[in-house]
Amino acid sequence: MFRTQSFVFLALLALMVLTQCTSAPDRKTETPDKTADVADQDLSLTEEKSAQDWLDEARAAANDIEQHSALIRAANAFQNEQKWQQAVAVLSQLSPQKITRHSQKYYHLAKARWAAEQEQWPQVIDELESVYTQFNQREFRALSLQLLSQAAYQQKSYWQALVWQVDAQRFAEQSSAETIWSVASRVTQSELPQQRPTDLALAGWWRLVDYHHQAMTTPEQLSVYLSQWLQGYSEHAAVDMVERWQETEIRNDNEKTSKPVIAVLLPLSGKYQQQGQAVRDGIIARTGELKEVQVVFIDSEQGDIAAHKEQIKSLNPVGIIGPLLKENVALWAEQPPSDVPQIFLNQIERESADSSANSAFFALTPDTEARQAAQRINQKLPGAKSAMIIAADTSNGRRMVDAFKSSWDNEQAGDPKVSYFSERADMKATVESSLGLTDSQQRIRAVKIAAGKIIVDEQERSRRDISAIYLPGNLQQTRLLKPFIDVSVSPFAAPIQVYASSATHELKNRLGDSDLNGIIFSDIPWLASDAGNNLLLTQWLELRNGWGLSLARLAAMGYDSVSLIQRLEMMNRMPGLTWSGLSGNLHINDSVVQRELTWATFTKGKIALAKESNNAGSSNR
Repeated sequence: MFRTQSFVFLALLALMVLTQCTSAPDRKTETPDKTADVADQDLSLTEEKSAQDWLDEARAAANDIEQHSALIRAANAFQNEQKWQQAVAVLSQLSPQKITRHSQKYYHLAKARWAAEQEQWPQVIDELESVYTQFNQREFRALSLQLLSQAAYQQKSYWQALVWQVDAQRFAEQSSAETIWSVASRVTQSELPQQRPTDLALAGWWRLVDYHHQAMTTPEQLSVYLSQWLQGYSEHAAVDMVERWQETEIRNDNEKTSKPVIAVLLPLSGKYQQQGQAVRDGIIARTGELKEVQVVFIDSEQGDIAAHKEQIKSLNPVGIIGPLLKENVALWAEQPPSDVPQIFLNQIERESADSSANSAFFALTPDTEARQAAQRINQKLPGAKSAMIIAADTSNGRRMVDAFKSSWDNEQAGDPKVSYFSERADMKATVESSLGLTDSQQRIRAVKIAAGKIIVDEQERSRRDISAIYLPGNLQQTRLLKPFIDVSVSPFAAPIQVYASSATHELKNRLGDSDLNGIIFSDIPWLASDAGNNLLLTQWLELRNGWGLSLARLAAMGYDSVSLIQRLEMMNRMPGLTWSGLSGNLHINDSVVQRELTWATFTKGKIALAKESNNAGSSNR
């Protein structure tokens, strides 16, 4: 945000410059097409003159057209000096009708640079998309394309960002394959065009991205794909980078034994034995399908970390899964075996660990659900409507609220409303107060008193600006809150959609819950797909009699960790790669496994996928 006084002063200063120019007695205002343009000489990103010099030229200009050209150069100079407030003060005084055709592109570029500074990415594209090809100077063409690429990247349009980034590198003083890959690595399979581009440089990046997506199905084929790429694009800018990847793949292939070993660290005794066994069940189920992989389990609660490292070193494993407990993860993350891929089954504060390209943190944190709920509700909210969160006044409840709010991005709706309850007896009053019934009842009482014997409508009216309510609590809390919400919405108002977390989904209602009909909740695909009926899940629950769905989620994580360890280096290198696992649609960003969950609903006494659900169970290419 600007300092208001400084901004006003600068705006007045620019206005004063214009006033002094327009009050000259011999001034003639001419049309842009008939007037010489100071900017016809072309601007430079390294102006020899200062912004003040250009303001002086604007003051001495012979007409409005020359004055505007000088002011555009002043704004350009201010931006080069990182004096954004001064630049926008000048730009705010310009009239597009008095800017020549030649200067228009510089005017749009200056506005785009200001929009980028304010992170108004759609405006950046609006300003530059139709004019960037008009720049003849390399520096301005490169700058405009970089801004376009950045704007598309920030809006998650990664393929379009790649197209503009490749073009920008053609005009940059020094091209950088790593810079282009930082954009290309975000391109998802669904975003990648079906047809190879005709431009040779872009085609090379397209093929490199495509090969990585293909290798997700058969990771052992990546080395072959990279060799094919090097043969087909031997003159491409990314050759050196791909050759380094290829050397690593060849070295890893040479080090593999006839039956690769995966070492697994889990708490198989002690307080968290059940959790460790659940993860182990999932790992056994997955490695049993692979056949050629051997897995060795180590009890993380027996012995110390030094002994565990020595034991793992003697196994010469191709990967390490675990530990599970946070304190053990913190110890291992301080000094991980950098040459062995490792999936940590928990997440720690990143400042306390120096993660490598060979490791990733995989955790089933509830924060993920709250953030995805915020994103989903954002997409579904109608105009001028907002959302509400009703949570328990506990550390976990406030943590979920904070996570929800951190991902809320809806300027039109404003910040979500938050209501807390302390105990069961508070729930009814909290809901009524949150939805405006308490205020409505007070208004009715006041009207009845004022009206005397006159009959008035006694129907309370709930607030109409709320379109969605998120309940991050457990099943018992949701079961109590839902009826209060239903009866608190007046018949004059539209129904309010209620969303919940996976904590609402337990073993007792995994096949449906008529008391919760209409609630949409998030959960892992293994538990939410197929209407809650799943042969592997059913068999596992029968074998682990008495275990609940919270342990089933850990089993799914164990199952998926085996697939991740096989693809870890590739997925760390390319965040756009996804794996459809039992615990979600998975990708790795900044060494952290991100999970896209499935959305399901309780309906007619059963569980069904929400109609608008972006299901995480799609197949890989």
